[in-house]
Amino acid sequence: MIDALRDLFKQNYWVIALVLGVLLIGFPCVTMEKDHWTAHPPNTWVPVAIGIALLIVSVSAYGFNLWTKRAKDAEVGAGLDLTRVRDTNGARWTIVNGCEIRVIEGRLEDHSPGAGTVVVLPCNEYFDDRCAGDVKSALGAYVNRQFEGQEEDFISLLREESKRKLGPGEVQQKTNDERAESFGPGRCVLLLKPLNRSVPVALVSTTTQRAGEGLAARISYLFSGTRELVSKLADARLTEVVMPILGGGHGRIDPPLALVGLLLAISEAARYGQGGQRLRSVTIVVFKRDSVTPPEVDRVVVRRALALIGSRD
Repeated sequence: MIDALRDLFKQNYWVIALVLGVLLIGFPCVTMEKDHWTAHPPNTWVPVAIGIALLIVSVSAYGFNLWTKRAKDAEVGAGLDLTRVRDTNGARWTIVNGCEIRVIEGRLEDHSPGAGTVVVLPCNEYFDDRCAGDVKSALGAYVNRQFEGQEEDFISLLREESKRKLGPGEVQQKTNDERAESFGPGRCVLLLKPLNRSVPVALVSTTTQRAGEGLAARISYLFSGTRELVSKLADARLTEVVMPILGGGHGRIDPPLALVGLLLAISEAARYGQGGQRLRSVTIVVFKRDSVTPPEVDRVVVRRALALIGSRD
């Protein structure tokens, strides 16, 4: 009985009022005897009146709470057309100017892109990213899976192609002990057949690294990087990409904020793409370690962010 009372008083106040109201109405109408109980009109109407009042309070409080919750939800979703977002087999997606923008959960390295789909990976401004050896990063996890045993060859190829395709860079003080040639943030290098693999890979510089500052990303880098990515894809006549959340790892942008920034950058590119060569499909993989661990961005945030870009049409 004590445990039941303790659990009762942990409930919301309208639940407590409901239970007490029922008890006050019922007890005066029941007489408990040794082996049975009998019902009869109440001997006094005072507890019954109090019980009825408590029931009214309970129902009113519950209705008010429900109304305020709906009002709050409506306020949060004001200006967003959530009907533009669809859920299919665990993926959430919307259409922006004919481009399907899809968000799924999992690991990029486990995703099998279709033929002609470009895998987009984050990189630093020097395009010599040592994250290729760090399996905890999106770049490292993918390179170690798809280019197992050839990680150094992949980085060497990236260095060569960045110099060939981006032209001369500017030497910067990368660390206290190292200077390196920077090509700047927001740049892109497209590798159509890296190390004879059939899946194209695009590297987008989303982080800077300077002595005394470490790695850092900016939302603005996502916009400039996405624009250059789309121009490279247009030249190669490629229209479908898959990518992780850019800037949300070692770039230290909070993943929900990085996702919103990336979706806005993609929607801008989808609307104002390169002539007739526009994006047709973009898939963003939100990191989810396993079936038990929650994704790094809540699904409510994903849905509302997709509604945000979809509602701009």
